[in-house]
Amino acid sequence: MAELIIPSDKVRDLAEAPRRVPIDIEGSVTHEIILTMWTTLSPKRTNSGLDLGSDWVDQVNESTPDDLADEIVALGGPWFYIWLVISNFLLSAPHPHDPDRVLAWLDSVDDSRLRRWILGSTTPLDDDSRIEKASQDLDAAIELIGEGKDEQAEMVEYARWMFATEGLASRYADAIRRYRVEVFNQFEEDYAGAISRAAAARRAAPTRGDAKSVIEEVTSGLSFDVPVGVRRVTLVPSVVTRPLSLIDGHRGSLVVYYGIPDEFINSDPEAPPSWMVRSFKALSDDKRLRILRRLSDGEATLDELTDMLGLSKSTVHHHISLLRGAGLIRVHVPSDDEGHSKHKMYSLRDQSLTDVAGFLDSYLRTTDEERVHA
Repeated sequence: MAELIIPSDKVRDLAEAPRRVPIDIEGSVTHEIILTMWTTLSPKRTNSGLDLGSDWVDQVNESTPDDLADEIVALGGPWFYIWLVISNFLLSAPHPHDPDRVLAWLDSVDDSRLRRWILGSTTPLDDDSRIEKASQDLDAAIELIGEGKDEQAEMVEYARWMFATEGLASRYADAIRRYRVEVFNQFEEDYAGAISRAAAARRAAPTRGDAKSVIEEVTSGLSFDVPVGVRRVTLVPSVVTRPLSLIDGHRGSLVVYYGIPDEFINSDPEAPPSWMVRSFKALSDDKRLRILRRLSDGEATLDELTDMLGLSKSTVHHHISLLRGAGLIRVHVPSDDEGHSKHKMYSLRDQSLTDVAGFLDSYLRTTDEERVHA
């Protein structure tokens, strides 16, 4: 994993957190359709760090009709974040969560219910009565948005558009349905199979530790302090976001989108594991080696690493992303009592460095016969 994104501070101190938060595993390819939109079409994202690569991004965008791309961007709203809100909303659909059933359910959703979800996900308040009123009345929605922290003007404009749009939920469903048929169809069989296998393996895995430990395990080193008030965590395995980790909170729930492990994708017995390739690529740069040496002395912030290297923050963040993608460093995201994220802290994953050397030796010494029967 290489990056943590928390688009909103909506995880709140709603109630005393249980000692063990229930963890769900979502294996539907429906979310992958939305993540493909979000990954390739977001106006404010760069995609150079994706495992699938820039050629894949170009292939996807070239196969997306211009009018569909324009519609998806418009529906993305402020920060293009609304698509992640929609993805989280679809977790509310009745099971099973195959795309046809989920989109049929979304078609049937009342617009006020969807507005309530969107407003509740994008504003900092947890006042249910105010959010309910805002879902029914534009002036109340604008007043609610005005108490937000960032870019209120964009959200107010989006709210006006929401209230002026009839069949709001169906418009989102139609965009997803069309994108699936015209763009995502070329990947669906392979991605759905990989996601289903990864989800099944995760469900079968013994539960180890609390939610924080599970999140660190599936994200290969993201140490995230689960805020008090979170009552449920949903893990969503993904192919297209690899090696990114996306964490988003809404009220008492936390959704973790994580890149699925290599073994559910790579079926070539001769190929080295892609995580091993990432590890040695990460170790092949003097700046990244200096970062690792600094972290061997203790954890550090991005600012501290930037000062040490004398580079721009964006450049240092790129180096950190490669090290995180290789599983060589851990990022700790502390939060205060209200669930607001503080500065990330980076530290060394000592065992990972030991594992890399051991697994390289194992890979090089594996015989042809052993590979055939692996």
